[in-house]
Amino acid sequence: MKKILLSILGLAAMNLAFAQDISMNPKLAKSQGPSGNFMLEAKSIFTNNSNETEFEWHILEVQMTSGWEYGMCDPFNCLTNLSVGNKGSFTMAKGATGEFKGDFVPNGIGGTGRAKVHIYAKNDATVDDTVEFVISGWATGLRENTANREFSFYPNPVKDRLNIKFNAREAVTIEIYNVLGTKVKSFVHSGLESELNISDLQNGIYFIRYRNGSQTISKPFTKSE
Repeated sequence: MKKILLSILGLAAMNLAFAQDISMNPKLAKSQGPSGNFMLEAKSIFTNNSNETEFEWHILEVQMTSGWEYGMCDPFNCLTNLSVGNKGSFTMAKGATGEFKGDFVPNGIGGTGRAKVHIYAKNDATVDDTVEFVISGWATGLRENTANREFSFYPNPVKDRLNIKFNAREAVTIEIYNVLGTKVKSFVHSGLESELNISDLQNGIYFIRYRNGSQTISKPFTKSE
């Protein structure tokens, strides 16, 4: 009887310890696509079964093809141009879930990307887990790569007016999206250079996009005061 009681207590303690943890699912998130896509992303779901509500993440590793850029979204924030050592924080109620995304911008270059991220409770580092994002991007046509290199803008960060440089033989529709994927501006560019007034946009990270044939070219920029 005593052994049975100890076994029950032991199982209860194990279940309690498990219930007070956090988890990433999957721990190895993979994705692939053409390098002409404005972004290639892999996703993992964060679950908080602990009593902690304040969490931090820390980028342990980033390996990617030269010319690529890495960014990441935790359940509440999205950041670009990240590297090893970058950190972030977020809050999450007990029992809640949220999405982590590893974002790679291939800029029209075929290759691979990999990032490893450590997530842990701010007040108890033993409540932790890790996730890896692995991306494969296959090379697209020369036409798209050339267009991507020729398309540029300045300044970045920008306060009020964004200057677009692209030698367009025909009028091109250029669109601005926020990090949630919502289109916030659209205008027509023609000739060699045009200017876009973005003073009405809130500070933050945006993506400027246009279509080149069947491909979408997209690059990030930051709006700041």
